[in-house]
Amino acid sequence: MTKLQQEQAIAKRVTLMGAIWDAILGATKIVAGYFSQSQALIADGIHSLSDLITDVFVYFASSNARQGPDEKHPYGHLRFETVTTVFLGMVLVAVAVGIAYESLDNQKEAQFTWYGMAALLATIGIKEAIFHYTKKAGEEISSKLLIANAWHSRSDALSSVAVLVGLIGVYFGYGWADMLASIVVALLIGKMALSMIWESLSELVDSAPDPKLIAKIKETADSLKNVMAPHDVRARSMAGKIYLDMHIHVPSHASVSEGHFLGELVSYTIRKAHPQVVDVLVHIDPEEDFDEVLSTEGAKPEYLKRPARHQVLADLRFLLRQHTAYLNIDQTRLHYLADSLDIELVADSSKLPEDANLQKVTQAIYLDIQAAPYAKKVDVLWSFPKNDTN
Repeated sequence: MTKLQQEQAIAKRVTLMGAIWDAILGATKIVAGYFSQSQALIADGIHSLSDLITDVFVYFASSNARQGPDEKHPYGHLRFETVTTVFLGMVLVAVAVGIAYESLDNQKEAQFTWYGMAALLATIGIKEAIFHYTKKAGEEISSKLLIANAWHSRSDALSSVAVLVGLIGVYFGYGWADMLASIVVALLIGKMALSMIWESLSELVDSAPDPKLIAKIKETADSLKNVMAPHDVRARSMAGKIYLDMHIHVPSHASVSEGHFLGELVSYTIRKAHPQVVDVLVHIDPEEDFDEVLSTEGAKPEYLKRPARHQVLADLRFLLRQHTAYLNIDQTRLHYLADSLDIELVADSSKLPEDANLQKVTQAIYLDIQAAPYAKKVDVLWSFPKNDTN
């Protein structure tokens, strides 16, 4: 079972458990509110049933969101959670407005009943337990949708506290307390819903995650040897998970394979230290970075006007045609630095003529390559057989 499938199973299990209790508590409070003529208690029951509706959406959204990437969704389906969270928030805003309207329009006087009190106390205890259970699971799999659903359960518990206070007010002769409690319930639902919508919309427009988290991620990368000055960090959130792009500096003469190794090391270290980061794309910059950027007219920067590898190798084959017997032109190493193009030629000493002088041959190579004006620095790297003691 993949990690996404494990997360999907956790989300389904937790949501199903919450849905069962929401159905039981919602029906219980509505019946108790009807016989108590308590609009606040009925409203609180509707709130619990609205939790049941959101549980259904969360259940199916979690199933779809935890599917792996495919051809049409190369980044996966996690944004399904985000869109669902926005939709749930809009539904809850409508529920909050309806509850507030009904409480102001209601003409019946609430009555205090002990079974109504018992239903509220049971709701407070059970919903608080569901809150902690769901929130822990949401944090475990980094699911904003589950965490939002957990807070939805917490809001149900808080609204039940408000209704409880209202019923106590009715018991002591303050009939208006029930209406006030209903309005408090509506405000709690509305505030929670608007917060859900705002956070999800911020994610949909690719707002950056918490700057403090980005700073910690840069510190993690910077702690590695031969990895310097992490910069140009860009991040986007998807259902609580973070996709990251960043640039790092590596030693200027590092090979392509070494640069790739350091990039993979940075990616692994960040994902290990920050589990909410699920993907890291690392761009490798030489230690001597290029400061030039494209102008608004799209003019080509000076460093990009240097010849590309295929052109350099073609020039070297022509200029060093007298040395091709012992020079491996295809293995030439090019270092594009901020103010120079350095060339490292790879030569095999075992292929030299028997009477050849290594120092003179090397000097001849240097003289021949001077015709390439872009070669600011040239090194000849000779390889020697293991049994060569000279």
